[in-house]
Amino acid sequence: MEELLKVEHLVKTFGKNEVLKDIDFSVQRGDVISIIGASGSGKSTLLRCINMLEDATSGNIIFGGKDVLKGEINEDKYRTQVGMVFQSFNLFANLNVLDNCMVGQTAVLKRKKEEAEKIALEYLSKVGMDQYLKAKPRQLSGGQKQRVAIARALAMSPEILLFDEPTSALDPEMVGEVLDVMRTLAESGMTMLVVTHEMAFARDVSNRVIFMADGRIEEDGKPEEVFNHPKKERTKEFLARYLSEKK
Repeated sequence: MEELLKVEHLVKTFGKNEVLKDIDFSVQRGDVISIIGASGSGKSTLLRCINMLEDATSGNIIFGGKDVLKGEINEDKYRTQVGMVFQSFNLFANLNVLDNCMVGQTAVLKRKKEEAEKIALEYLSKVGMDQYLKAKPRQLSGGQKQRVAIARALAMSPEILLFDEPTSALDPEMVGEVLDVMRTLAESGMTMLVVTHEMAFARDVSNRVIFMADGRIEEDGKPEEVFNHPKKERTKEFLARYLSEKK
């Protein structure tokens, strides 16, 4: 297996509050890793540090053998290779669906307009949004916006896609359509790191589950191990609470 990303001794503090405490893990090509845990456990901050939207306090993020935090790789280039899908979509309100999926390609990757359009159409078709090319974000449902956001991220040809609670801002009936797209991506071999409260997705689609609590990785293993035979008391408590809420 090819190691794409390695996080070593990552620490993030906000003032005196240590939000991430000595985080260590690696991502192999083709991994679908779900990061679960209670709100406030540091999951989203971890993704934001990996994507350099937050500055890590210390540690190393190694991508393609180069340390991102030491400036060994160009930040803009790195961000195109480590794509991000946000819970709040972050689409450009003034651009239509097609232009939202083209603007990053032409501005950052310097692709010609014709090539960018062809790639955008391919991914919009893949997520079932090719009927809405001229629509503005305000005309779309939450689930449709998130599918466009996924197509936009894919159009940048990333090596890894980070998902920060991609279904948490959606109405319950919209959640399934976004999870279906993510499931298809996982089956196609896309490398994905997913912060999620969707335990069925974590259990059934991921090949690894990381459980975080209080800024630490408490458990990291195969879904069947973490869900059926958790080693740590914190994991057992979290899963028991989740299962009781679902009844």
